[in-house]
This record gives sequence, C-alpha cells and structure tokens, in this order.
Amino acid sequence: MRTSKRERILDAVFDIIQRDGVTAVTFDAVAAETRLTRGGLLYHFPSREELILATHKHLAERWEKEMANVAGKDAESATPDERLAAYVQTCAKAANRAELLLMLESAGEPGFGSIWQEVIDRWAPPVPEPDDAAALSRFIARIAADGLWIHEALSARPLPEKLKERICRRIVATTDHDHPSIEKDCPT
Repeated sequence: MRTSKRERILDAVFDIIQRDGVTAVTFDAVAAETRLTRGGLLYHFPSREELILATHKHLAERWEKEMANVAGKDAESATPDERLAAYVQTCAKAANRAELLLMLESAGEPGFGSIWQEVIDRWAPPVPEPDDAAALSRFIARIAADGLWIHEALSARPLPEKLKERICRRIVATTDHDHPSIEKDCPT
C-alpha cells in the first residue's frame, strides 16, 4: 500500500522533530525532507500551525490504534484493567524523542493538548478519588508507565525488549488488588 503524500509529509515532520526538535519544522525543511515543493506542502497544509496540528492528530491516532490493537478492542469495549494494560504496553513501544517533544509542546497549547487529552481520557486511568483503591492502583501504574516512556524517550541506550516486557508486566501487576493496601506504605 502506498503512503499518501499527506502521510509522507506528516512522517517527515515527525523525522525532523526527532532529529532537530519542533522549532526546526519549517516549510523549507519539510519540503527538503519530502522532496516536495513548498507549494505542494501548502496545498495540504496552509500554515505551519495546521501542519503541526495535523502531526499531533496523526501521532495521537497512531497511539489510539496501537492501544486498540494491544487490547484487541476499542477503549469503550475494554475494561479499566484492559485499557491500562494497553496504555502501559503502548507507552513502552512508543518511546522516542519526537513524541515526547510534541507532547511537551501540547501542554502549553490548548488546541494541541485537547487532541492528546481525548486519547488519554479514553485509555489512561483517570485521577482517582482518594478512597477508590482500585482506581488508585491503576493511576499509580499509569504514572509508572509514563515514567518508563519518558526514560526510554530520553535515554541514549534503550532498554532491551525482554526487560521492557518484564517492566510492563510488573507495572500492570501493581494493580493486583490482593496485595496489601498501599496506604500502609505511604505516610498520610
């Protein structure tokens, strides 16, 4: 299956961000990366903001598809524990500098942030009520998964795949509600 020009452009933006950061994304840089003309880019994306917005959407859609693939179903059909497991595994697979930079940028831009927030709201465990032990366990696992993802994105040497798999299983296992309550370990 051939990649559309639009996807090729978005993949090129992603490569530029991975290599040089978000500020390096210019129409000239993307044109050079894709071997398209500036006019060809403007046909698909009339402004840099629209290009960056489309890159966020493209990446968020990839994450959403990956989580659905891991879970074997969409978020609405998955249980909270199934969504958590899919989120943890996707975090471990998706770790790279470009995604981290885009997500950091989205934190300061409501238009970009809302794209990610929708995906997070569907798949990641939400902030729990203080007395909901199961939800608290899932949220702690989410924080561990986010930490793994950031470690991988910033590390010069990625973790071996077998180790990442074990870490993912361990993170998900922290939600085993048969373990003693976490409150015993944490000062109040």
